[in-house]
Amino acid sequence: MAGEVRRLLVVEHERNAPAGLLGPWAAGRGLGCRTVRPGEQPLPAGASGYAGVVVLGSEQTAFDDTVPWLGAELSLVASAVGDGVPVLGICFGGQVLARVLGARLYRLPEPEIGWVTLASRHPGVPPGPWLAWHRDAFELPPGAVALASGGASLPAYAAGPHVGVQFHPEATEPIADSWGQAVDPPPSAGQAARLRAGWAGAAERTAADATTLFSAWLDGALAAPLAAREPGQRLGR
Repeated sequence: MAGEVRRLLVVEHERNAPAGLLGPWAAGRGLGCRTVRPGEQPLPAGASGYAGVVVLGSEQTAFDDTVPWLGAELSLVASAVGDGVPVLGICFGGQVLARVLGARLYRLPEPEIGWVTLASRHPGVPPGPWLAWHRDAFELPPGAVALASGGASLPAYAAGPHVGVQFHPEATEPIADSWGQAVDPPPSAGQAARLRAGWAGAAERTAADATTLFSAWLDGALAAPLAAREPGQRLGR
């Protein structure tokens, strides 16, 4: 329909883990955002009609099927993948997408909290440094392509128009500060010092890198061939 605003569907799991830098980027692209919170409201069954789906971070574990809303979220992402609606999974969201695509998820020996510089394999994924804050990780989904290496685990992959990243391109310093205040146990003194040092003078670079990544995802610049898979593989671990 002429004049209709294209929208992203944004899945936000916790109030202190919002879309952050994704918001101004989307506005600059003329995109609206519909935010849904699976712990507070039912998720839509599919994403038909949206320009893309962004699944944000969470304190939860993407392979813990006791999480009440996880099944509905896996179904939503599987529906988007099946319909060819581009999905961007960030941290927990990247794990959800990887699981839908048939990858194994696993717990790291210890959480990775800090700045990670990547060895990028695509200009649409700047090397950073990027903020990492996670205790779980994903393996490369079947048929997907690694977009970078670096850090404690695989940091980024593409499968068709869908992209999963283990770091946080959306994060701002206030958002990261709120995570440090909420997490138990809190970051160690060394981690906290490295976080503060990393934010010094990083605001413009982080926003520019996030814009590059978000645009490369939505424009299909990161797209990689998506291998055929049996329907039963979509919800593999």
